[in-house]
Amino acid sequence: MATSDIAAPYAEGLTRRQWSVLGITMLFWLFDGYETFALLLTIGPSLHQLLPANELATLPRVAAYLISITLFGWAVGGVIGGIVGDRLGRRWTMIGAVLLYSIFTGTSALAPNWQILALTRFLTGFGIGAEWGVGTSLLQETWPERLRTKGAGVLQAAFSGGFVVASVLWLVLGGWFGGSWRWMYAVGIIPALFVALLARNIPESERWTKASRTAASIGATLRAHSRNLVLAILVSISITLGFWAISSWVPTYVATLASDPKSGVYYAGMAGLFYAIGEIIGCIAFGFLADSWGRRWTLAFYLAGSIAITPVVFLWVRDPTTVVALQIANGFLTGGLYGWFAVHPPELFPTAARSTAISLIFNFARFLAMFGPILASSLIGFFGGYGPAATILASIFAIGIVVLPLLPETKGQPLPE
Repeated sequence: MATSDIAAPYAEGLTRRQWSVLGITMLFWLFDGYETFALLLTIGPSLHQLLPANELATLPRVAAYLISITLFGWAVGGVIGGIVGDRLGRRWTMIGAVLLYSIFTGTSALAPNWQILALTRFLTGFGIGAEWGVGTSLLQETWPERLRTKGAGVLQAAFSGGFVVASVLWLVLGGWFGGSWRWMYAVGIIPALFVALLARNIPESERWTKASRTAASIGATLRAHSRNLVLAILVSISITLGFWAISSWVPTYVATLASDPKSGVYYAGMAGLFYAIGEIIGCIAFGFLADSWGRRWTLAFYLAGSIAITPVVFLWVRDPTTVVALQIANGFLTGGLYGWFAVHPPELFPTAARSTAISLIFNFARFLAMFGPILASSLIGFFGGYGPAATILASIFAIGIVVLPLLPETKGQPLPE
């Protein structure tokens, strides 16, 4: 086969509408990632300020509460947003969700205590969860069949791009200038401004407008595909619980390896930055590998790699500079897992219930994952360190490897109508 024949499918142009969908959803997903990672980066400094001095010993437990409450909001918002997206449309659901999470990220900057911060983080998580399913559906239903998988990988990478933005900003504000953690949340109001500027340019899915959208049709479609729904949720639990119980602790863990608090901020920020870069590469690579290896083999590779990399990062290596460098590989594997959500689940369900189904898959796991940080904090205390706890929890990824072969392989198949 000639080189020109191989390159031909990628040389064919996309329409302005398709580029617009990718650009807008990527922008909003970038801010999804920023709003999420801002909490993980600043959770230590914020709680040192918000907790009374005599309660600082409870910081790991309260940090776990904040992460879990955010996940709970994400799960609730994701389920509701998915249903609303199938009933009222992808466009307006996405606009409302972005406005919600940007407003409450901004108000997080004003929190006088950790309880109020927990409330604003719940509402932020609600908006992020509601936006995910409709954004994924809009891209998958708009892009041509030959490029859907690669476009989905690029879209998921934008979420990790938000991690990069948050990490760099925290290095500048918290590291170089010694600024308050509150500025990180204040920046989160920016997506609302983009909604005001771009709302008219957000198209509705033509597939959605043609599909049957009654509550009965959505319910009937989900019942007809209940086996795939249950299996995909189990895979989602493996990925999501593993990430939030292990990888969400990376910045905090790396900071403990530093010799003093100031260098701890630096190492935490650099670890977050390197992890995000690895995750971006991993998500984009997932889309390409899934087109080559298939959806199931690609995810199996990422899951097995996640099990292998965890003890290396958390248990065997103690030098902070080396641990920071390892975050490229760690992010590629444990963060790149999220490429599966944008690639495989949308191909398992028809348009009438796609947003609801993939939102259930992506977010139902968060009802369990919200206990992951709490479980991790308990194991950290029990074992006296992050390493043994993370290594034990990495076994969660094996659940996905066991369940994955039971799902159908969708490589090369058109998006179900």
